[in-house]
Amino acid sequence: MTKHHDLGGRSAGPIDRVETTANHWQKRMEAMRDCLARRPAPVMHVDEMRRAIEELDSNLYARLSTYQRKTLAIRHVLLEKGVLDADEMNAEIDWWRREREKDIEISATLPGRRDHDHDHDRTATELLTVDEYELISEAMISGLIARGVLLPNDLRQGIERAETAGPALGADIVARAWTDATFKARLLASGKEALIAIGVDVLEAGIVAVENTEGVHNLVVCTLCSCYPRSILGSPPAWYVGTAYRARAVREPRRVLAEFGLRLPDNVRVQVHDSTADMRYIVIPMRPSGTENWPMEKLRRLVTRDSLIGVAGALAAGEIEKES
Repeated sequence: MTKHHDLGGRSAGPIDRVETTANHWQKRMEAMRDCLARRPAPVMHVDEMRRAIEELDSNLYARLSTYQRKTLAIRHVLLEKGVLDADEMNAEIDWWRREREKDIEISATLPGRRDHDHDHDRTATELLTVDEYELISEAMISGLIARGVLLPNDLRQGIERAETAGPALGADIVARAWTDATFKARLLASGKEALIAIGVDVLEAGIVAVENTEGVHNLVVCTLCSCYPRSILGSPPAWYVGTAYRARAVREPRRVLAEFGLRLPDNVRVQVHDSTADMRYIVIPMRPSGTENWPMEKLRRLVTRDSLIGVAGALAAGEIEKES
């Protein structure tokens, strides 16, 4: 029986492609998750978090955002494993709630205040609301630091690591594959090992590189959760973790691609790859014609985040020539 979190193939409306970015607490929560998984003896594996997400009540799952689900799942795993104590967590949440309420009171007495007058990392909107999931996340971080599981600097490094990863790193990998046949062969044969060999810090258990050709176009999705090669591509776009994309990508991939502006010839087969906790995918788009003698630096500019997911192809040579 299909569970509520498995959206693949379900009916859904148009894909909301509005670009959003994680706010301050969401970045800290993701950094915490990343740090816990990176320990020599990992405190929490990503599949443990995913299992806890899948065990959420169906109604709760439906109304929570991706970050909120992750926050509850991490709390469940850390309490279940005895890493944190429930009573201490609740007391810490109450402390954070009081602090946030003080922020709201201060903001209310300062009409017209600007974001930078109080906190460089928090917007006015964030300061004027109390997000229960932020409180839970910050309480976990405080508890982990108090126990020596995390160091205060770990979160800063985790955020910087996430921001260093992103489409630029993916573009470097693709440009290298386009110009180095030996590297491309290794990448297609064993993605993680090939990336580690060139100095990429890969956190994911497995990375599979798939290559677009004249006859096959690859598209990546995660129908169960939000699995994405974060250590290579950074944070996924909001639409990637949204309901509509996760539901429709496996059911009607050509229509999904058309919504992103990519219409493929009928003789091109669309291959959809469903990511898992153990296996993430990266697409190697076809190299555009007319770029045979281009240097790596110029080739990188042809590769976009969307082409690495497969909802777009690489930019045509003329598109960046116009920019030059």
